[in-house]
Amino acid sequence: MLCLAASICVSGATVAADLKIGFKAEVTSADPHVLNGANRNIWAHVYDSLVAQDHQLRPKPSLALSWRMVNPTTWEFKLRPNVKFTNGAALTADDVKYSIDRAMGLSGPRTFRSYLKDVESVSVTGPLLLQVKTKRVSPTLPENVGLIAILPKSLGDTVNEESFANGKSAIGSGPYKFATWAHGQSLTLAKNPDYWGDKEPWDKVTFQFIPREPARAAALLSNSVDIINDITSNMEASFRNYQLASITSYMLNYLALDQSRDVSPYIKGDDDKPLAKNPLKNPKVRQALMTAINRDGIIKFLMKDDATAAIQLVPKGFFGYDPALKLPAYDLAKAKALLAEAGYQSGFNLTIHCPNNRYINDAKLCEAVAQVFSQIGIKTGVSTMPYSVFQTRAFGGGPNGEPEFSVFLVGNGAVTGDSLTGLVSSVHSFDKAKVTGVSNYGRYSNKEVDDLIDKAAATTDEKAREQLQQKAASLALNDGAIIPLLHLNSAWAMKKTLTITPRADGFTMAMDIRPK
Repeated sequence: MLCLAASICVSGATVAADLKIGFKAEVTSADPHVLNGANRNIWAHVYDSLVAQDHQLRPKPSLALSWRMVNPTTWEFKLRPNVKFTNGAALTADDVKYSIDRAMGLSGPRTFRSYLKDVESVSVTGPLLLQVKTKRVSPTLPENVGLIAILPKSLGDTVNEESFANGKSAIGSGPYKFATWAHGQSLTLAKNPDYWGDKEPWDKVTFQFIPREPARAAALLSNSVDIINDITSNMEASFRNYQLASITSYMLNYLALDQSRDVSPYIKGDDDKPLAKNPLKNPKVRQALMTAINRDGIIKFLMKDDATAAIQLVPKGFFGYDPALKLPAYDLAKAKALLAEAGYQSGFNLTIHCPNNRYINDAKLCEAVAQVFSQIGIKTGVSTMPYSVFQTRAFGGGPNGEPEFSVFLVGNGAVTGDSLTGLVSSVHSFDKAKVTGVSNYGRYSNKEVDDLIDKAAATTDEKAREQLQQKAASLALNDGAIIPLLHLNSAWAMKKTLTITPRADGFTMAMDIRPK
């Protein structure tokens, strides 16, 4: 018997191939309709969508062979024939309707409802044909519904987290099947022999959850895994005998600022009591914080080759990027002056909250920001925690399910490759009924920004739409809606017997990893 890298073992005519991935973030839910980056990454192996994305996040056919706009408020999707779920049932338009309806109906802080806010109804017009009627003109509807995992209608209304987690309801049509999930340790997938697409070379794929980079590196160097994600430039010297790959990611790290509450719990005076007046509601304070950030310094001394300085929602090359957009330059003296003009010449005390295992150098990034804030008179501390704890508190841990923290590090991006996604979710006013601003955790609100975003979302002319999105982004960012810090780069290290095609969303997909 001959055993090669990535656990490829040959004995006679039998080939068994297992792939072990050292993965930074852990899955937070087995329900594929719960929105989370790590969840989307892993469950995309199990569940197909109507419209997939290529490596640059451009739309491409998946379960939908084609789609077209029938009229300004109706999209039609023609489904791929001969697709089977892992329970043996054939895919029909009823399954797609069920899945979209279910995703629209889920409640909670982390759902796909913001991407489906334009959907009025889904109608089945044939066994493999359906129409999606929208409330308004929706030029990005195919990309948005393409984020929804398609499940069999037979799951019904009683399906829940437990039934997904134990595998009973984990029924998809993707290239892999759910096998086992050892919480906090690993998740294993098995090849789907009935998959409609190209056959995968891996019989079994195991994601080993290893939050700390040194531990991931050690796992690769000791042959415990075949590939690891989220490596940083600090570790590259360890991988001289390994294959490396990287790409500029769509992921934006920014600071969310509590702009809605009159009293913000983690902004205090020297008596350790919350200030009676929330300073973040003052645009001059937000501008002071923006001006205090030394993005180039953060990249040079902390992130090195791991990120690019960010001054807007999307990186260069994405739809909606504005080369003319400028943010205030780093200037500590000006930042101090702005604080004084706002009435905070003596500063205040602030705690920044951050995950410590979600993004590259996430905790260190917050510490760097805290240092510069302290230099302008804002005494800033940092509280870090695992992402599984952080997201619960940050996105819904406050009274009435509101965000808990005052200033906190957020990672978000244009998952559709279009800045409209980020504008609607991150800087549009929060409206639960309209499903806007669902990632606007600071609850920033500006009617002029909202009007520009709403107009862009109803514009089918691409040039006009992009101009509207650029104007909305410029206005919101110069108003301090959020404080953009950097766009992360995604990087991998792997055995030299493997290759990977990097994705702009930074996902680590077994479908992109191949033996040489």
